[in-house]
Order: sequence, then structure tokens, then C-alpha cells
Amino acid sequence: MATRKVVFVSRLKPGSEQQIANDLPNEFPHEALSQIEGIKRVTICQGSGLFAAIVEYEGDFEKIFHDYISSPSTQAFHAKFGRFFDAPLSSDQPADLPLVGDVFEWDRKALRRAAG
Repeated sequence: MATRKVVFVSRLKPGSEQQIANDLPNEFPHEALSQIEGIKRVTICQGSGLFAAIVEYEGDFEKIFHDYISSPSTQAFHAKFGRFFDAPLSSDQPADLPLVGDVFEWDRKALRRAAG
């Protein structure tokens, strides 16, 4: 099965970038995420008032997402960090969230349709 990517994008509240950069390494729920089958890697990006979490996964995204939002540790993480975002995570349905998924990938040799 191929590794896929999904990106959560949100606007940060003004003045939040430094605070989230300082707090995130200590508060990130890495232990809870390591217990969710299928999550392979998470990359956090921010700048210009935007925040993005790039999640690499293998398997059924709907199941992985359900396991993620059902975890008490990730719920506590979102409760604490929601104050930094204009529109914090507020739904348990992926279709209601600002998520984008991979469609194509280029590896310096070819352009391929993302497949999972």
C-alpha cells in the first residue's frame, strides 16, 4: 500500500506563531499518534499567519481520522492549542475540515497520480 498525504491548513490568530512554535514540541501528542495504526509521519509548517500539518499515512483515512479524534490525548491537545487558530478543529467529519489530500507526485523523473 502506498503512503498518502493529507494536509490540514488553518489561519493562526495574530501573534500566535511564536507561542505555538515554543509550545508545540513539548505538547505534541506523539505517544498517542504512535498508537494509531497507519500514521507514518507528521510535519508541522507555519508562516505568514498560516499553520499546516502534513500527515503521511497508509491505509483507510476515515478509520485513521476516527482513531485520531477519538483519542483523549489528541482531544486534550486540540483543546489546548485551539486558542491559537481562527477556526480550530471543530468537527469529527473530515469533509467539514480544511483538509487537502495528495493528487499527484513528481520525483524528478515522472509525474504520477497519487494512489493508495
